Amino acid sequence: MNGPDDGGKPALVCIRFCVSAGRRRIVGRTEVAYRRCGPAACEEAVRRDPGSIEARIDHAATLLNAGRRDEALAAIDGALRIDRTNAEALVLRGAILMQDASRAEAVRSFEAAAEADPGSATARMGRAMACSRLGRHEDAAESFAAAARLDPSSVDARIGLGNALRDAGRLADALAAYRGAARLDPGSAVAHAGRGHMLLNMGRYKRALGAFTRAARLEPRLSDAHAGRGHALLGMERYERSLAAYTRAARLDPGNAPAHRGRAEALHHLGRLKRALAAVDRAVAAEPRMTRAHLVRSSILYSMGRLADSVAACEDAARLDPDDRDIAEALGDLRRGRRPRDPDGA
Repeated sequence: MNGPDDGGKPALVCIRFCVSAGRRRIVGRTEVAYRRCGPAACEEAVRRDPGSIEARIDHAATLLNAGRRDEALAAIDGALRIDRTNAEALVLRGAILMQDASRAEAVRSFEAAAEADPGSATARMGRAMACSRLGRHEDAAESFAAAARLDPSSVDARIGLGNALRDAGRLADALAAYRGAARLDPGSAVAHAGRGHMLLNMGRYKRALGAFTRAARLEPRLSDAHAGRGHALLGMERYERSLAAYTRAARLDPGNAPAHRGRAEALHHLGRLKRALAAVDRAVAAEPRMTRAHLVRSSILYSMGRLADSVAACEDAARLDPDDRDIAEALGDLRRGRRPRDPDGA
């Protein structure tokens, strides 16, 4: 936020962690707001008053927002040399460390912030996001839940809790968290999309369709909501409508691999094999490690009578997930010249 120098008054740094419930495992960003005109003015404030921890925190925030991560870390470490228990400085240090692979160190910084200020929901949110990115989903859920208790009005905390519980495999609990977010903010497309994903995973396609449709109405350009509608309609065997929803999702976000994969499945069911193969190839190009895309590709190739290519595509899936029994069984069937059962629902 640009503005005139404030005459040396302590600057207010506001850090907010924002989460989503999109198609990727964990989506989040850090918003850092401050009340000075940029790194140069903040650096001058530090020179004028080198003992001011507020000036050093503000300087670090401006450097982070300018993309100067290493300088930001050095600046916040300077603030912590003045007061190593300053919760605001510890949270900002965690946010800086989250910009690269230093997430384990970020967790420790957020934990120190929570110890210094037990009432800080922001410290819990930061720890939760860092744990999520480390694959520590139960730890993340615990911290998101703590943030929600400390800040009962936080929709982000409840969406983050839903994400973490989803990734921990606790679908019913995740659904409850997304419902809580939607009750707090009925206009949150992200909360309704998260609810839709959980209902979809539970096989409750009609309810999922309703949730995704609401999300799409609230945010018409949310590609994930339209792809979710496609998944639900596919599960209901309404292939033409499913194809239309997937097509809209892919147009809104050409990199949405699940939308391209879904288009391929719908086209396969409709017998449009060449178009189905082209669609699944786009899914694989967008997300080469999506196991299900390789399985769908294998199934389409089998329907086209290209058995050797079908086996090769299934082998690609097996290399990505060598412990998956269903893939191993499908590969065995193909090698014996038999059509494997269809991949699991979206």
